[in-house]
Amino acid sequence: MQFVKHKRKTTAIILMLILTTTMAIATILPTTQAQVLPTFLLLNAAPNPIGVGQEVQVNAFLSKPPIGAGLGGSGVMYQDIRVEVTTPDGQTSTLGERDSDATGGVWFSYTPDKIGEYILKAYYPGQEIASQGVVYEPSESEEVTLLVQEEEIPRYSSPPLPTEYWTRPIYATNYAWSQIGGSWFGLAPAIFATTGAYDAMGNFQPYSTAPNTGHIMWTKPTHFGGQVGGPISADQMSQYMSTTIATNFFEPIILNGILYYTEFAGPNAAKASWKAVDIHTGKMLWTRSAGETGNEVLRMGQILRYHSIQEYGSWAFLYACESAGFFQTPTFFNVYDPMTGVLIFNITGIQNPSFLMDFDTEQEGTLVAYYTSGGNLVKWNSTRLMMSASFDQITIRPSGTYNWATGIEWSIPLPTTIGTTPIGGSLGVAARTDDVILLRYAPGGMFVALSYGYQITAGYNAKTGEKLWGPINQTIPKYEDFGIVAARDGYYVMHNKDLNEAYGYSLDDGSLIWGPIKLPGNAWSAISRSAQIAYGKIYIYDFGGYINAIDLETGEIVWTFEPRPAGYETGYGIYPLWYTSSICDGKLFVSESHMYNPPLFPGAQRLVINCTDGSLIWSILSFNGRVNAAHADGYMIEWNSYDNQIYCYGKGPSATTVSASPKVSVNGDSILVEGMVTDISPGTEEYIQTARFPNGVPVVGDENMSAWMEYVYMQQPKPTESIGVDVTITVLDPNGNYYDVGTAITSNGFYKLAFTPLVPGEYTVYATFPGSESYWPSSAVTAITVEESPTPSPPPTEPPATMTDMYVLGLGSAAIVAIIAIGLLVVLMLRKR
Repeated sequence: MQFVKHKRKTTAIILMLILTTTMAIATILPTTQAQVLPTFLLLNAAPNPIGVGQEVQVNAFLSKPPIGAGLGGSGVMYQDIRVEVTTPDGQTSTLGERDSDATGGVWFSYTPDKIGEYILKAYYPGQEIASQGVVYEPSESEEVTLLVQEEEIPRYSSPPLPTEYWTRPIYATNYAWSQIGGSWFGLAPAIFATTGAYDAMGNFQPYSTAPNTGHIMWTKPTHFGGQVGGPISADQMSQYMSTTIATNFFEPIILNGILYYTEFAGPNAAKASWKAVDIHTGKMLWTRSAGETGNEVLRMGQILRYHSIQEYGSWAFLYACESAGFFQTPTFFNVYDPMTGVLIFNITGIQNPSFLMDFDTEQEGTLVAYYTSGGNLVKWNSTRLMMSASFDQITIRPSGTYNWATGIEWSIPLPTTIGTTPIGGSLGVAARTDDVILLRYAPGGMFVALSYGYQITAGYNAKTGEKLWGPINQTIPKYEDFGIVAARDGYYVMHNKDLNEAYGYSLDDGSLIWGPIKLPGNAWSAISRSAQIAYGKIYIYDFGGYINAIDLETGEIVWTFEPRPAGYETGYGIYPLWYTSSICDGKLFVSESHMYNPPLFPGAQRLVINCTDGSLIWSILSFNGRVNAAHADGYMIEWNSYDNQIYCYGKGPSATTVSASPKVSVNGDSILVEGMVTDISPGTEEYIQTARFPNGVPVVGDENMSAWMEYVYMQQPKPTESIGVDVTITVLDPNGNYYDVGTAITSNGFYKLAFTPLVPGEYTVYATFPGSESYWPSSAVTAITVEESPTPSPPPTEPPATMTDMYVLGLGSAAIVAIIAIGLLVVLMLRKR
């Protein structure tokens, strides 16, 4: 993921707003003599106190704005305001002299490098403004003491990036979140489409994360899709139409986490409506007719950061036009509010090239277009057009009708010769980048880029229109299919499709840097190829299923991805790659598919490739030859020809439940903790899913995600093996100790774990699913009580004998003794006989 930082000036916004309220229309004082007016100069330094080495903002301003000053910068301002600074050791320096703005103020940045007290004082020398008939007296501010200490004062720290499921809007002070909150503007047409590509340089989205697994958030149909059913034959050529180049199906634009697209109807692609869908929730936010004319298609989106003395912030716009036939230009843009779909203004007499957004200007997000007209290279600027009718250019309030020509920033005549030799044709825009516009003339066919052995090229500064180099005549392969495949970051790359060779050129001077480089491929590689540039490499992929990553600086082939074998499933023996691709978050998204000819072969995949080493990160069933994927807010949006549905991929929310039994137990007994972890992404709430999964759609491990999503959303067989996720069981015991008692692994979303509490008392039991690449984390809590074990009972003691018992026992004993004695006497008497 790439995060581009912009340095911005710190301005005295509060001061400007306060002073603006006091401004009035310029008044000529009713006297022929100059009126002498007193002035009151004020000074502020903040923060105060400040740490040594930290920046201080110094504002000096007069109590009233200058008479006759216009908010757009016109008129005479207060002149030569300065601030003198005396350091703790007595050294003096001066900030300024500087003229004021229309509010009467100036500002400076100052960084103290010593600890102690600094003394600041501002001076205004006075001046005469003859046109207004006034003389301003000089004035001085009171001294301001700036205390500089050793310790730095704290700065605001943006909340960290989210660690749980999130939605728009992003809170205004969550600055770090801009790294993940990108949009997909649709500034260029995808192949044979009206829109859908990121910008004129290609489909590289540097301002968003992208899915690391094939987890599906939601789906939404655009047409009848999939197999028709009897009596229509069931084969690879009988599905509801989804691949023809002559019909529009789906063309994405994403602003502020909202997907906008035109709903097309029937084989003629009639414009049925416009849709606005929240990509985080899948909820339809609004739908309306296809523009004010009822026949408009959404063309592109824009977010403009507009700063002036009167206002600051960003506005979003949706552009639409009536679609024209192939290679034709529409005649107008209607511009709408993306929140409501309401028309704001329109532009007539338009050109419709691929656009770029300019982020290197104060008005970030300005749409810029480059094209040739009447032998000139023309730059058009959307902010220039919108400001052409604004009140003194202090606000941006576009309304009514504008002519395209009012937005032309410059028009530069193009050369027609190299020295005295005629070029032989007209230079045209071959590539648009942020820094250089590449002009090229090369005679050849319309559809087949047949080379006649030479090209004429030139480079122009994209900001100023200054010619950087050229035109130059360069030799290229003759009678071979040779054309530009990508341009960005100071390079443009050409490819010979007949020989599968790549050439790298410099946009700085037009020179050949490397090449020809022979690329790995097969016979099918000559059918078609396309490319994207990002991260210092160009990724060239072809119909033969090969992807070759080439280092832009050296021409070295960094890695090669080889095609997947297809057996009998395609007519090629491999799965081909079509033009539609995108790059986001270090990943290259390509589609195994084709167009023009049948069949809609089975088994095609969306492939997600690691841009660094060419390894496969994940893949999932998808046939996506019609339009590239779009990326924003961490999600990938694509349209699948297999069922004519929009798919939203990304990390989804989860839900965890927990229970423990028995709720009351005896110390030493085991406790059973159990529960569920389920996927609660928006798509799981559709009736088809709740009917199939009445207890919720179980979460599964990342390793199993694509097969599981194909089962849940694409009517594919249930995976025979389902890898679960870990759930950690933690307790807070009666003594306040917090510790893990074990980790359970889910099966079909269900988990269980037994443990034995260590001491009696009340326990709080937590079940935590820590999340994965597919799901945000979730947790649940319950409680149990463990009672003391009862004290063991002593063995029973025999009760003492009663007197009766003793008497009976005594008699019994005496009787026994008597019987024994009599027996002995009888024996003795018998012996005497």
